[in-house]
Amino acid sequence: MDASDLSIIIPTLNEEENIGLLCNQIAKILPKSKIIVVDDGSSDNTQKIVKSLMVDNELISLIDRGDEAIKGLSISIQDGIKACKTQYFMNIDGDLQHPPEYLEDAFECIKKSPDLVIGYRIKVENWPFQRKLISWGAQILGRFTLLLRRRQHPRDIMSGFFGGSVDYILKLLDDADIAYKGYKFLFDILKVFPKDGKIEQFGYIFRNREYGTSKIGKTHIWEFVKSLL
Repeated sequence: MDASDLSIIIPTLNEEENIGLLCNQIAKILPKSKIIVVDDGSSDNTQKIVKSLMVDNELISLIDRGDEAIKGLSISIQDGIKACKTQYFMNIDGDLQHPPEYLEDAFECIKKSPDLVIGYRIKVENWPFQRKLISWGAQILGRFTLLLRRRQHPRDIMSGFFGGSVDYILKLLDDADIAYKGYKFLFDILKVFPKDGKIEQFGYIFRNREYGTSKIGKTHIWEFVKSLL
């Protein structure tokens, strides 16, 4: 298998300062992979930049969710998976906090034909105490929920850097209760992921955002709390 059977999903919302650089880096690292940008109604030049990249690279495509009734990171990721024409996918944040060079490690995992691939954070660069506390609390509560459900609990159940078999994950979505307005799509998948499902993992360093602002707010936290229940 080569990277031509892999789609890289990039959900975006106002990432004009990052999206061009990210797409170009992915195209250099895995030149045969498809790139699917799922934009949730950006008010800046994100879509314009992606469309200009599409002129020179036919492997890049854009899904415009601007007119959709439900907005959110999780539903954007789902729409990206449904649009895949490849056997595997990887989801990566559009803000460069998931370093694209680690896609090489993700691809090595994919070569092992897993059902799910998860990047776990081995280091987080300069997070404020409040963000660390929220992340720690989410991990603890999430693991407790998975334990009660007798599900697998990999090293980073809240990772946004993940992927897997397109067909396998789409089948799981039939049973998954996705918090579409939330941002922890992987956690919702793990709640229904079978005990015998094959998971491959790789470590990465979670970077600081250089451009733009974080989209995480009270709504996302509330959606996660509902997902726990």
